[in-house]
Parts: sequence; structure tokens; C-alpha cells
Amino acid sequence: MKFRVLSFLQLALALLPSEAKATRPPLAKTSTIFQLNDNNTWFENLATRSNGEILATRLDSPELWLINPSSRRGRSLVTVPGVLSTIGITEHRPGVFVFGAGNLTVSPLGIEPGSMKLFQLDFHQKRPSIQLITDMPDASLINGITPFSQTEVLVSDINLGVVYKVDVTTGVSDTVLSGPDFAGINGIRVQNGFLYYASTSNETFFRVPIDDNASATGAAEVIATGVPMDDFALTSDGTAYIATMGLNQVVRVDPDGRMSTVAGSVGSLDTAGGTSARFGSSKNDRLVLYVTTNGGTPSPVNGTVTEPAKIVAVKGIS
Repeated sequence: MKFRVLSFLQLALALLPSEAKATRPPLAKTSTIFQLNDNNTWFENLATRSNGEILATRLDSPELWLINPSSRRGRSLVTVPGVLSTIGITEHRPGVFVFGAGNLTVSPLGIEPGSMKLFQLDFHQKRPSIQLITDMPDASLINGITPFSQTEVLVSDINLGVVYKVDVTTGVSDTVLSGPDFAGINGIRVQNGFLYYASTSNETFFRVPIDDNASATGAAEVIATGVPMDDFALTSDGTAYIATMGLNQVVRVDPDGRMSTVAGSVGSLDTAGGTSARFGSSKNDRLVLYVTTNGGTPSPVNGTVTEPAKIVAVKGIS
């Protein structure tokens, strides 16, 4: 295999570290609900289930992990054949999840060109099963995934700066969004006729109006800028909670663009190397924000400190 250095890593390292350009109200309470045993590990993304469990992907391993926040226990649920890493994940319909995978390395961080794939995980079986949806050989590095229709998801490509629409029943993939405003596109969400997205390279949180084909119907709108951004959770009113990777913080972005830090700090391990965020999906944890981390693997805290990847619960968000 021939691997090349990931451009988004070079970008992430260039952006580190400085305090987020955001106000700092009293921070919410953070607690680690699960942590791996070894350094150089990387939880990349997560999805929450209606029963309270969390599914987490791993950039350093071809596994999906299942974490129970109540018992604070986790285990490898499935190992995906033919890949080295799992990437973005979303619940497409109840009990059915779509996730990306490919051949990446963490130390040093690199990617095998042409290795991207999209899979489905189905819990409607006695044992959860995975199925290949499609190979994506023309993609560079798929990242964020969000539901779009009953049969389609949208998938971002952070290196190519495009968004694909993929039919999960046929595997057919089309490029639907591209251009300078989509450079470094990372996390994505569809809500109320808009695609919300975080651009790592632009350090900007955008939204763009889209139609039923996921084509843009207007210009991308800048909501907030000035913070390196990874993936995020989005509330019904358009408030985003964004993981900032090497800034080691979770930043809240209000619909009017005001930013505030709700958890972590540059010199803290609380949310060190935060990669994604999701609110719980059960009746008991809908107000709990869960954050995946890479433990500072690509950018150590204070330049020297790393830890194993973990899942953090953030409570008391106002």
C-alpha cells in the first residue's frame, strides 16, 4: 500500500494552539464515561442510540465500538473487513447506521488513495450485521455523514472540498456541492432546508440552502469564523456545539454567530483532541452532549501530553 500524508492533518497542526475566539461563560460539567487503554488511539465520530448506547468509530482501528454511558463500559462491536479505519457515522433510519471507512494510518497520519468505502450497520438482526453500500475510489477522504432522504445520505470529502449524495440502496454516488466555500468541509447536518457544515481549512461555520436534490439554491452563509472546526451537534433552533480538535474545547455557536466555550481549554485534557459531538437520543440523556476525542494524538496538549482516546459527557449546557 502507498500512503500519503493527509492534508487535513497538516492543516490541523498549522492551526494549533491558541485560545478560541469566543466568550467564556461558566463551563459545563465534563466527565469521562469511557476511555481506551492505550495512547495513539483515536475516536473519530459517534452516533447515539434511542436505548442510550453510543456507537463510536476509530481512526486507528477498523472497528465500531459500543459504549454504555450508564455502566461506563465499552467494547468492540464489529470489525470491518478490508479497511484499517472507520470514520464518519450517522443513524439513517431507526436502528440502521451508515458509516465511512478506509485505509488510514494514525502515526504517521496518512491515507491510501482510493480506499474509501461506505457501509451499513443494521441492528434489526439477532447480531448486528454490516454490509458494504459502495466503494468510493474517486473520493479522497470522506468524513461527515448526514441523512438526507429515506434512501440517501450526504457525505463530505474534506480533502476534495465536495459533498456527495449517496443512495444507500443502489450505491450510486453523485457530487452535489463543491466550490471554494466547501474547502476543508468536515462535519455536516441537514436541517430546515439548509446544509450546515464546518470548514476546517476556512475556520468557518456555514450554512447553505439546498433543494430536494441537495443542490444549492443560494450562496453559502457564514455563521461564525475564527475557530478550527471538526464535527458538531446541532439543536433544533440551529445552535451548534462544535469540537475544535487541537484547541481541546467544545464551542457553542448561536444562530446569530455568537461563540462561547462550553467545555475544555487549550491546556486541559477534559476534551483533548475533540473530534465530534452528539446529544443523547434516549429520554434520559437528550440534554447530555457526548464528545469523542483523539487524546491529543496529532497535537499533544501543551506540546507534550497525550492520553488514550475517550468519550466525554458534557452536562449543564444552558
